[in-house]
Amino acid sequence: MNLTRRKVLKFSSFSALFATLTPAMKAAFAEWPSESFANTAYDASLNAVVGDAELQEGGIMIDAPEIASNGATVPITISSDLENIKSISVLVDKNPRPYISTFFMNDKLESSISVRVKMRETSNVVAIVETDGGHYMAKQSVKVTAGGCA
Repeated sequence: MNLTRRKVLKFSSFSALFATLTPAMKAAFAEWPSESFANTAYDASLNAVVGDAELQEGGIMIDAPEIASNGATVPITISSDLENIKSISVLVDKNPRPYISTFFMNDKLESSISVRVKMRETSNVVAIVETDGGHYMAKQSVKVTAGGCA
């Protein structure tokens, strides 16, 4: 192998970049909720999101179709007028994996999310909002005519 100055500089640059980005990538994925995604039961998924916290009702609006003709892409919008929202979590209770996602909010952001979810069958869409004052929950039933989960 013929070692040139250009090859040495290129290798050194890639090595330095890799050494710099590795800790940053580890920090970016440090809070991956693997336990939530691993659960196949609704109660276990709900427990992974809220823990032992008591759920309250009110202050959450779910905008989802009453009847979804295609369960592969069901549009859902969740908004809230609660104060100091930390996160909004979405679950679908009869999916093979009920946990959909958690969106972490900033106090400078509007307290609203829009997402398209897959739904296996007719079930409830559950929104859980975490605030400084506790956890709040809202449910809305969506009838699915053609399932989206295999």
